Amino acid sequence: MKAIGYVQVREEIRITPAKVERIRYMQEVAVCPACRKDGDGTFVKASVPAALMPHSPASASAVAYVMFQRVFLGLPYYRQESAMSQLGLTLPRETLANWCIDCAEQYLVPLYQQMHRLLVQREVICADETTCQVLHEKGRAAQATSYMWIYLSNSSGLPPIILYDYQPSRKGACARDFLEGFHGLLQCDGYQGYNKVGDVILVCCLAHCRRKFYEAVPAGRQKRAKLLDILSEEAIPEPKLPTEGELPTWIPAEVGLAYCNRLFYIERGLKDLGPEERKAKRRELETPVWEGFWNWIGTINAAGGSKLAKAVKYALNHRETLMNYLLDGRCEISNNAAERRAKSYAIGRKASLFHASEEGAAASAVIYSIVETAKANHLNVYQYLYMVLVYMPDYQNEPAGIEQLLPWSDFIKKHCSGLIDIETITPENHEPLPV
Repeated sequence: MKAIGYVQVREEIRITPAKVERIRYMQEVAVCPACRKDGDGTFVKASVPAALMPHSPASASAVAYVMFQRVFLGLPYYRQESAMSQLGLTLPRETLANWCIDCAEQYLVPLYQQMHRLLVQREVICADETTCQVLHEKGRAAQATSYMWIYLSNSSGLPPIILYDYQPSRKGACARDFLEGFHGLLQCDGYQGYNKVGDVILVCCLAHCRRKFYEAVPAGRQKRAKLLDILSEEAIPEPKLPTEGELPTWIPAEVGLAYCNRLFYIERGLKDLGPEERKAKRRELETPVWEGFWNWIGTINAAGGSKLAKAVKYALNHRETLMNYLLDGRCEISNNAAERRAKSYAIGRKASLFHASEEGAAASAVIYSIVETAKANHLNVYQYLYMVLVYMPDYQNEPAGIEQLLPWSDFIKKHCSGLIDIETITPENHEPLPV
């Protein structure tokens, strides 16, 4: 038989699991033979790349891998310890945690601080907070509730910044201190602690208000209620508001929910407009809906303590701040962007349960900030962590170098927008930053 060609039968995907390699750095030592004859035995040693962590086997690729698994994938250290053993490597979970804490404090904090300085210069910021537990906090019980605060820039056309801040409490002073120097619109939920932030305009989240009305709808009728998300790809029919003749057949909570959904539906149609056009369209299309909503609220006499009464009270208490998004087309009608970042942390929290120390909680806040900001800037997260850990030992004290390592720099976008590549750029052979 004579072969005449090939016919494709199928395609397969093959995955090569992670591989651990032991790298030994050898330093060349030289001496001048002629000088040695004259009694000068001076040795000269070749330069070697700086160690990421002195007296430690940690490398940029190894620490980036641990950080990526811990934050991006939500894999606790004890599971990583087990996975490492499958690769033939014995690394205690305490060692993995110390790697992340030390490298976050030494190499990621300078980036975090610069992003913080840039964030408070923005004109619109979103904020939220979620709980965490830290076992060893000074003067507090292991069961005490601590908080991870989240602050992020809005979609204003500038590079997105997302920062987490660990604090042992939920006091408004935490937000006030973090946002010192910020003077603009602060998008948040109805938590009173944000009133501590001075010289800002609070923009309250309509999704929180809508949730109150949704919870007041009887369980049997909640299934028919749709909670429209502006970014959802699912097509939902235009929400209808009840006419005066239909009002007696509607449950009051359903009416409040319908008004909120109507506003979200209009917002969905305006999401691609520029800020000024969006602001004008909001005043034209949404102001009448708000007027109808407040007129309807004035007719409600809910039983004290009921879920409907709580929803009505919440709306009235935040009447002004709920409508403040109309002041600026860059504001969103809801604070869902911040809540989604709180969810990113909550996924890891569910797997890890707690932080062992305050240092660990603070380091986690920094790593989450770097990872989430990298994701928002469409970077390969592992590659970005790796690049930062390769370059920061040489540039951690140089402001120009730190600028080049921010997630939106041309240098980082060039090297971190594609697939993982740890062979072209290595600790011992990498091009200098363009500073």
